[in-house]
Amino acid sequence: MKQFAVIGNPIAHSKSPLIHQTFAKQLNIELSYVLLESEPDQFKQTVDKFFASGGTGLNVTTPFKNDAYLYASQVSSHSQIAEAANTLYKEDNIFKADTTDGIGLVTDLKFHNIDLKGKRILVLGAGGAAKGAILALVDQSPKHIVIANRTKQKAEQIVTAINSNNLSASSLDKIEGEFDVVINSTSCSITDDVPEMDTACFNNISVSYDMSYKPYQTSFNKFVLENSNPDVKAIDGLGMLVEQAAESFLIWHGVRPDTSQIRNLLRKAN
Repeated sequence: MKQFAVIGNPIAHSKSPLIHQTFAKQLNIELSYVLLESEPDQFKQTVDKFFASGGTGLNVTTPFKNDAYLYASQVSSHSQIAEAANTLYKEDNIFKADTTDGIGLVTDLKFHNIDLKGKRILVLGAGGAAKGAILALVDQSPKHIVIANRTKQKAEQIVTAINSNNLSASSLDKIEGEFDVVINSTSCSITDDVPEMDTACFNNISVSYDMSYKPYQTSFNKFVLENSNPDVKAIDGLGMLVEQAAESFLIWHGVRPDTSQIRNLLRKAN
């Protein structure tokens, strides 16, 4: 039986075991998937031990995504841009890393019938979540993407790394232009806060996407709805969580599970 785990600190809250076990049952695949907590300075030792004892693949969450990127000998283009990885595995005796967050985001948007082609997109935040998603967004052929961050320099670093004509950077307090879609990659909703910014950029949006998720409407989506119009489609990140997991499952098993069952299960439990 192949062994998998999700590594992080803290990790007890993770839904990854339930998600992957549900996928496995759906596809009649036998596997073991457990929680793996590591001390912040023991990531390499913990991962070494996991693979030495027969482990096949790891999902990686806070605070170890950069450690996973550095651990691997071979990384995907998405991982390279993000300088982070949420999927770590051994193949042909080579440790490989990928980040499936961006594909998870795009797949969830498609699930909600949102096509990004030709759209004007505003991404708030320039941390790991934004870096992990931006290349997948660029691949959807939007009209333009603005990355807005409190410190503009961090947003500019992402723009420079990708070198795309339809990508630009802004400070959070000087966002210019009109947008169709706003994507929040900041952690503000985790603490039920909102970003300090001019809300005029919300005037014409049709979609507000928050990478965070809560049992209730996230503070960011509520903030957008209060400063735009009631017809805005507000989506939280629960579907992104499921779809990035499905992408990891595909990397490991060569088959992509149907995500509707676990989506419904998590939404009811959330």
